Amino acid sequence: MSRFVAIAAALSLLVCGIVIGALGTFLILQRPRPLDGMRPPPQQPPPPFTREMEERLNLSEDQQEKLQTILRDSREESESIRRELRPRLENNLKATQDRIGEILTPEQHKMFDELVRQDARRAQRFFLDGPPPPPGGRRGPPR
Repeated sequence: MSRFVAIAAALSLLVCGIVIGALGTFLILQRPRPLDGMRPPPQQPPPPFTREMEERLNLSEDQQEKLQTILRDSREESESIRRELRPRLENNLKATQDRIGEILTPEQHKMFDELVRQDARRAQRFFLDGPPPPPGGRRGPPR
C-alpha cells in the first residue's frame, strides 16, 4: 500500500504543478496592459555627469526636467555650430595634410596617403564630428 501512496502523492504533486502553472499563466495574460500607443517613450538614463549633478545638488523633479531641457537645447545648438564650422574644419584638415605631405619624401608620401586613407574615418570623426555623443545620445541634426 505504501507504494500506491507514493505514486498517488507524486501524481497529485504533478497535477498541482500543472494547475498552478496554468493559473499563473492565465493571470499574467489577463492582467490589464496600457495600449501600445499610450505607453510613454522609454526614457534614456541621463549621462553620468548629469546624474551626479542631480544627486549632489539634490534637484527637485521640476529642476531635473528644466536641467534636461537646458542640456538638450545646448546640445542642439552645439550641433548647429558644428555644422556651420564643418566646411572650415574640412579645409583646415586638408591644408594640414597637404603641409605634412610637403615635408615627406615620395616614399613617405605614399605611406602617408595610405595611412590617411586607412584612418580617415577615425580622423574625420574626431576632427569634424567632434567628440562622441553622451551615452544614450544621438548624432545628427535635431529632428
